[in-house]
Amino acid sequence: MKLSEYLSYFKGAETEELLREEFGKLARHFLYGGFIKVGEDYEIYPYTVEFYFHSEEGSPYKIYDPIVYHRNNRKDSFLKTVPYFPIMTLHAHVSGFDITFENEVLKYRASALIRAYSIYDASAKQFLRTRNGKCVDNRSTFLYDYLNGFPLDESNHIKWVDKEWSTTQTIKSQKRKNVFLYDENEQKTKTPDERQWSFTREEEVIR
Repeated sequence: MKLSEYLSYFKGAETEELLREEFGKLARHFLYGGFIKVGEDYEIYPYTVEFYFHSEEGSPYKIYDPIVYHRNNRKDSFLKTVPYFPIMTLHAHVSGFDITFENEVLKYRASALIRAYSIYDASAKQFLRTRNGKCVDNRSTFLYDYLNGFPLDESNHIKWVDKEWSTTQTIKSQKRKNVFLYDENEQKTKTPDERQWSFTREEEVIR
């Protein structure tokens, strides 16, 4: 099944624990089921994805994640109401890039932030290495170097490519990086958000 199809079947969950289980299923698709193709230049393979889920007013779910960038009534935005993104929209923000799967009917925002990744350079025919010699880069905002500057036309310069993968491939979960709880006034506290909504592949990235 394609990632876009799998995301279209996702309908959220009533509890945070059930939601974590659903995110775990999705994570395997994100981490093993494909990559982002940037023209004929690069292939971006997600290595760690962090999930975000926020219930808007009127949603049947009561799961809140105020740190979500693309949502209604965010205090640091001049927009009080923002339109829902279509599934698989690539959303750029100050923390990097999300692949979104929001739902206007059920009124929730959902996305997967590409927290760590591997870059395959098509011209060099090899994975790029960071300064420490590793093929995995956890500097999420550095993706701007590879995903910016695409044309405003229908060329599909940047697209997700599905690939075959095995359900035996494993992942590990942990809390999200630099995410803290918010109080009732949506002010960030110093208390870490312990929700295990971040997932990392446990096998080497192979093209």
